[in-house]
Amino acid sequence: MTVSEQRKANQEKFIYASNIPTFDVTKPLPPTVLPSIKWQYNFKSSLYGLGGVRQILTAPNLKSGGTELNTISYLIPNLTRLRPDKFSDEFFVERRLNGFSPGKLKRVENQPWQYVIRYDFSGVSVDPNGILPQFIEARFCLDGQQLHVHSIEFILHGETKIQNLSPSDQDWEWAKKLFRSAEFVQHETVAHLGGTHLNIDQYAMAYYRNVVNNPIIELLEPHFEGLLSINQQGLSELVGSETKEGVVPQLTALNYQDTQKILVEGLQTLTYRNWSPRSHTLPDYVANNHYDRAAIAFWQIINKYVKDFFDQNQAGIQQYWSEIEAMSKDLAAHSILKPELGTLDIKTLQDLRQMCVYVIYISTFQHSWVNHKQYEDGGDIEYATLGMWKENDAMTAARNGRQLSTTLNLTSVRHNPIMGVDLPVANKLKEALWENREQIEPGIAIDTILMSISI
Repeated sequence: MTVSEQRKANQEKFIYASNIPTFDVTKPLPPTVLPSIKWQYNFKSSLYGLGGVRQILTAPNLKSGGTELNTISYLIPNLTRLRPDKFSDEFFVERRLNGFSPGKLKRVENQPWQYVIRYDFSGVSVDPNGILPQFIEARFCLDGQQLHVHSIEFILHGETKIQNLSPSDQDWEWAKKLFRSAEFVQHETVAHLGGTHLNIDQYAMAYYRNVVNNPIIELLEPHFEGLLSINQQGLSELVGSETKEGVVPQLTALNYQDTQKILVEGLQTLTYRNWSPRSHTLPDYVANNHYDRAAIAFWQIINKYVKDFFDQNQAGIQQYWSEIEAMSKDLAAHSILKPELGTLDIKTLQDLRQMCVYVIYISTFQHSWVNHKQYEDGGDIEYATLGMWKENDAMTAARNGRQLSTTLNLTSVRHNPIMGVDLPVANKLKEALWENREQIEPGIAIDTILMSISI
């Protein structure tokens, strides 16, 4: 088979979805990207234990309403259940810095506070029994090297009054819980599923359809391993379809259509071009800000990792540049990026390097962070729930049980940690991770950072 025939065959097997630049989940996966035996073993042993002896929580039936399960109390303790201070204002600030949805603090001027985190849900409708803010904004004051929470402002769907609560107010704890719930929804849709899984899917699709001989295969393919298969399963399970809602619309106050809308709107803002974690870091030093320091250190590691590869393989990359041009055309043609943000095309060798750094960073560090920490913050229904509901909602217990089992399962599988990968191309990456572990590990253990988005 000639190269052109191979590319044509690949393009016939890797079919784009009609509405987003990802693999069409209604089509069968090509055999080359089906889950490996190693992944299946890792997945099953993580969830069920060797020999299938581990008892896994089965969530109550959401349709019937169900009742609370006694087995919930026997789940593996998450971070918040181990913290006596989990409802303190200090812990609230720490999780905004280092929790499952980091990097959201924005500097503001001419206010009594210096930083804000704002989530906007004004463009969606909510379940009549659901409680979700149209917008919610938490404000934080900088005092030396520490952040302190100042206030939370919000307006609920179905209401017109803007509420502004501070630590001295009677309903302050409720306001923090509302913020944690809104953040949970944003995390699962925009930051996790959209920002890592579907974001990288568009690059993987363009790669699989067009790259046959280019040496870039050696660099990128290990970071795409398992991605399309888990995305196919994940979209079905987490989002669902018009006829069968997934976990997110079941557990939140959103329906399938609005869940899909939030995903797409988030994806429309994501581009590899001129992106780096530095553009999202706090301009002020905060003593317990572990995420920013880890992100910058990891970004520098990936930059050198990619540069070394390009220096060694530049001639081969340029020899097969026509494959990169074809990949570029697919990226640009199928992208849903907002026009004012440019395109995802690859015009130069520097563009390709920049894209590789971005793809590897999101596939490894960023996904590992937002995925692994889901159970830390979401494995305790007293602390945070994906949905808040009005009194006497018959399905609250069922939703709570499903949330716990889902967040536990999503964080149980640790397939292909970078430090355990046995590939020549990854040796320098492993060495650099080890050498920089002191900068990274206050936020995330280096042995849990995965090579690709395979769970």
